[in-house]
Amino acid sequence: MNHKIIAYVEELESALMNQMEDHNEENLLFSIASNLIAQDRAQYKNVCQAYEVVKHHIVGIH
Repeated sequence: MNHKIIAYVEELESALMNQMEDHNEENLLFSIASNLIAQDRAQYKNVCQAYEVVKHHIVGIH
């Protein structure tokens, strides 16, 4: 993974942990990732890869 993807993984996980109490984790993760993509469309691929990493962490698949 490149540094951008790692940074997005950390950002997604942090945002997810901060907001998880009130939401379904998968829907919340998708929402957070969508917002990141909306902020910087050029980072679409990096955010998508980070989304998959975080999703697998949540499910427990490595």
